[in-house]
Amino acid sequence: MKLSRRQFNQGMGAIAAAAACSRQSFGFAESGLRLGLNTWSLRALSQDEAIPVIVQVMKQARLKDCQILFSHVEPARFNPVFPVGVLSAPKLPPTPQQLEEQKATAAALTEWRLSVPASYFENIRSTFEKQGLRIKSYSARLGSSEAEIDRLFLMAKALGANSIVARIPEPLTSMTAAAAEKHRMIVGIQFSDVNEMQRQLAISKYFRMDPDIGDLTKAKIDSLQFVQANYMSMCAIDLKDAVPGGPSVPFGEGAAHMKEVLQFLKEKQVPFTAYVDCDYPGTGRSGEEVEKCVSYVRGIIGYE
Repeated sequence: MKLSRRQFNQGMGAIAAAAACSRQSFGFAESGLRLGLNTWSLRALSQDEAIPVIVQVMKQARLKDCQILFSHVEPARFNPVFPVGVLSAPKLPPTPQQLEEQKATAAALTEWRLSVPASYFENIRSTFEKQGLRIKSYSARLGSSEAEIDRLFLMAKALGANSIVARIPEPLTSMTAAAAEKHRMIVGIQFSDVNEMQRQLAISKYFRMDPDIGDLTKAKIDSLQFVQANYMSMCAIDLKDAVPGGPSVPFGEGAAHMKEVLQFLKEKQVPFTAYVDCDYPGTGRSGEEVEKCVSYVRGIIGYE
């Protein structure tokens, strides 16, 4: 993912202007940068055990908002349990039997999504709200059909979220944009190809970017320069520290310019949430590591 300063700015002016005009009507009435938890930080928890642990960790870390990961919402039988530790180990190609099993699991997940009642998600929402917490965004794994993508937006609404974040494969861009228009809901695009993401942004006024400063750093992109050029087109930001071209590391030990990025966003009074996303070795289940990351961020911005 290579990006020059010229590419940062190319085509972003009109998008940024549109974003500035429409934020309040799309649910961004809050002023100023907020701090939340990306539950990817607790990715090694299966859905069967995740919700009470996430609630406990958020309360201990004094966080009110979260971006909840799909594997913490959808039944565990459909989803992987992400391992603790470094996540970049090479994967072997699936065997024919594994491919068939994957297809069967995907079909079962689609059937579940199309039939599960809204009350399933409303109950999860209620668990958070009873503790004074909020699911602000749903980190979704997209389906492959118009009906399934539409259901994902309904699921997010039932959870209480005001946005969905996802990687959007190019063939699904139009369907996702149509669903966003129908439900009047922001979609935060997670990306590995900056040029493709910029093309997607232009397709819908409901599309924003949701960059991860650690992933940008791993791709040898200057995260501060990227945020300064594109913050008006963002709906959120994920906070991770990393080594350029290398792994994630504890907050403050990498080159993601976390301090400078946060100070810049605080100064600009951006009306969105910075989600703590710790995925360095030793995280995945640890509330203590989440609290360390939150404490580091609070030491920079000075408020929640």
